[in-house]
Amino acid sequence: MSWGLTWRLWRRYSLPEWRQHPWRQAVAVLAVALGVALGLSVHLINQSAMGEFSAAMRTAQGQADVSLRASRGPLPEGLMRQLARDPDVAVASPVLVRTAELQAEDGRRVRVTLWGLDALAAVAVTPMRVPQVAEAPAGDDSQRAGLTWLDPHAVFLNAAARQALGWREGGAGRPVQVSVAEGPQAAVVVRGDTAQGPEPTAVMDIAAVQDLAGAWGQLSRIEVRLRPGVDATAWALAHTRSPAWPTGVLAERAQDSGQRVSELSRAYRVNLTVLALVALFTGGFLVFSVQALSVARRLPQWALLGVLGLGAAERRRLVWLAAGVLGGVGAVLGGAGGTAR
Repeated sequence: MSWGLTWRLWRRYSLPEWRQHPWRQAVAVLAVALGVALGLSVHLINQSAMGEFSAAMRTAQGQADVSLRASRGPLPEGLMRQLARDPDVAVASPVLVRTAELQAEDGRRVRVTLWGLDALAAVAVTPMRVPQVAEAPAGDDSQRAGLTWLDPHAVFLNAAARQALGWREGGAGRPVQVSVAEGPQAAVVVRGDTAQGPEPTAVMDIAAVQDLAGAWGQLSRIEVRLRPGVDATAWALAHTRSPAWPTGVLAERAQDSGQRVSELSRAYRVNLTVLALVALFTGGFLVFSVQALSVARRLPQWALLGVLGLGAAERRRLVWLAAGVLGGVGAVLGGAGGTAR
């Protein structure tokens, strides 16, 4: 027997059951809808919570959502303007990295990695990289109004750089000479600390580093913080495949500790998933009960169809179709309810 004939038999013999007992069928549909809606909504909640938790972990660890690098050479100058017009980008933080040399007053030289940051943008994207301004000595007015970050003569050193210079104390207020490659030396003053990098590292304003290195307009990378709800992987993939995207610019998603995030939220996700499975099981049990009761009530009808030549397989298919229609209606309603915001 074809499914077309099964459908016609369902309309002739099963559809009147719906008309005679609409509330019974409505309860079964509602049970399926609630189970599907709860299961789907829990899945979406888990996915959203994992995304938000990962974003919070990246922020706490000083990681951006996406890091833009050039496959060769510096980044194009117009990329920052392009990102500023992107509605999915919340903040873009430019970074310039160069190898430099520090010389203390006692003549000791230390090779460091010099980072140029826009501190105002880095606060929102990679806060762990933002240097900490040391407390100004009494009578020193050079750090008023919180503009020390933007001072082109201010440098911030991490613990490894201070140790290499032989300073046991923080070194705030000490003058040093800094030079990039074979360029001229510039006099700067240590104004605070930075937690950037395990190796000897210094941080300055990006404009000052560009001036020292003679790299005006050049950037090593751009750290991007996306707006809430924007998927970093999808954003990076869409932009790198766009013909408007500059050639040779790579978009890399920050590799946060996904395993740690998964372990920290495992109990939360397991509880919600079990709750959804209980609801789905309850809905399935109610549907089974309604279908079993319907089949039992219609035994004389099934017997008559058998006498008329309808085999057991065809009658079983008719029952499956009735259950499938009921479950399909409930699944559609549940899917709509589970995704509704």
